[in-house]
Amino acid sequence: MHRAKAIAATGVNVIELVDIELPELEPGELLIRTEFTAVSPGTELRCLAGLQSGDVDFPFIPGYSVVGIVESVTADSPVSVGTRVFAAGTSRASINRQWGGHVSYATAHANQVVPIPDGCPPQWAVLSKLVAIALRGCRIAEPKPSEKVAVVGLGPIGLLSLRQFHAAGANVLGVDQDASRVGRAEKDGIAASAVTSTIKDTVYEHFGQGADIVVDATGVPGVLPLSIQAARELPWGQSDLIGPKVLIQGSYPDPFTLSYNDCFRKELHILMPRDHTPANLMEAVTMVADGTIKVDDLISWSGEPDSAPDVYARLRSDRAIMTVTFDWRG
Repeated sequence: MHRAKAIAATGVNVIELVDIELPELEPGELLIRTEFTAVSPGTELRCLAGLQSGDVDFPFIPGYSVVGIVESVTADSPVSVGTRVFAAGTSRASINRQWGGHVSYATAHANQVVPIPDGCPPQWAVLSKLVAIALRGCRIAEPKPSEKVAVVGLGPIGLLSLRQFHAAGANVLGVDQDASRVGRAEKDGIAASAVTSTIKDTVYEHFGQGADIVVDATGVPGVLPLSIQAARELPWGQSDLIGPKVLIQGSYPDPFTLSYNDCFRKELHILMPRDHTPANLMEAVTMVADGTIKVDDLISWSGEPDSAPDVYARLRSDRAIMTVTFDWRG
């Protein structure tokens, strides 16, 4: 057994730093000494509120983003001791895991980690999974060069989606109610706008018509039906045209309802990525390492693990916070 610390949800919206034990390594596994973990606000806040499907029992370890140094390996491991890697959490622990990300040590199988290139700051590399989620959405949406893409909701996944579609050559617009989030997108030289009267009006005012692809990254069930209205209209009698797409990228704690009429008249294509592929994650690590996708401005601050109760309380109440990393090196 190996002793470790973990940030654990011990009740609804109750966070504590607890002691855990990791079992002995099994064949093919690695022991990783954590440097940084990152919070995925939408998913983790939904889990902490007890709204995650599957109903993992409290206490559990949230989070799915770990970067650290391989400290020990089993025989014939393809990964060497001393390698810096990304992992999606610990594979096993003495309490329940909801991916098991926020831990001081993690076990993971060697074929489930991604080495981090030399020179890439670990506090940036730990955001690679969020980059991979946005990349997956962009890939399945298949934007054509100069297609009009509206990204609604500029939290971490929304802003990364905006950057991914921009890098793919699309004509993008970021939309949010929060002026600070709009300003963050504009610093990239990407068009962004605060919501005017409606999301539809905001998008139509910018593009002159609706968007070919609407990305909803709000995670708010009541906003999604408003986002789909920003998709362009499909004229009747022109069968050679294909209807617009809506990419649902938010993390939704509640069921949502869409207007049949709005979807039917636009011949709407609804896309809902589940996560990302292993190849997406490897590509995302490279994107972060070479600066193709910027991530440093997503980190509102980096705190010690014992600050976790305050961190999650602030995340629930302060929209100015994008995400937070925990520094386990102390």
